[in-house]
Amino acid sequence: MHHIRSRRPALALLAAVAALTLLLGARTHLAGAASAVTVRVEGPSGTLIAATAVTLRNAPVVKDGRPSHSCPGRSAAGALELASVGHWGGTWSSSYHAYFLTTIGTVTLPSTGAEYWAFWVNDAPASAGICSYDPKPGDSLLFFPDCYGKHCPKSAGVLGVKAAPVATVGRPYSVTVTAYSDAKGTPSAAVGATVSGGGASAKTGPGGRATLTFAHAGRLTLTATEPHAIRTEAAVSVTR
Repeated sequence: MHHIRSRRPALALLAAVAALTLLLGARTHLAGAASAVTVRVEGPSGTLIAATAVTLRNAPVVKDGRPSHSCPGRSAAGALELASVGHWGGTWSSSYHAYFLTTIGTVTLPSTGAEYWAFWVNDAPASAGICSYDPKPGDSLLFFPDCYGKHCPKSAGVLGVKAAPVATVGRPYSVTVTAYSDAKGTPSAAVGATVSGGGASAKTGPGGRATLTFAHAGRLTLTATEPHAIRTEAAVSVTR
């Protein structure tokens, strides 16, 4: 008589291992998503880098070939390095042990001029430079040209837009545009801003509100602009 060994313990072990693998994989994925920050770069006449989610790494960032001139990989400089695929540059400051940002993509703002690259976090000026600031999960980083001095035009701030992610063809669609002050990031209604996208356009009135009506279904990008302000965008899906 042959003894038949039960497969149940082995199957149970395999199932437990598979479940543990899935759980660890899920935790790793969630940890990666949780540590992501968003980087956006606006240029003088348009968006250079649309809002891009990146997961910070430990590898230091060196831009001039000298290992002693490095920024932590988990700094804002590391986030910009990932979002721009390395297409940025700066001059090293021995006093601050950091890079003075001069170039992003094809746009260079000399360190000797009145214009410079401003660095904001979550709609307000950053509290530290790009090498010193360590973004928190979910932070939104923004880089844009700014100007300092009496000859610079008065800034209307950085625009932000609140809009539902879904609209319906032929039905009024409401958008609210906010301006964040260049000095402290204080929000206020952006009256007179232009919101356009999908063939529709409107100016904001009281409270920074505008109403648009879309004639066609599909995905579109809403753009909010105002003279001497930093533009912003929002993605909208228009359904029938």
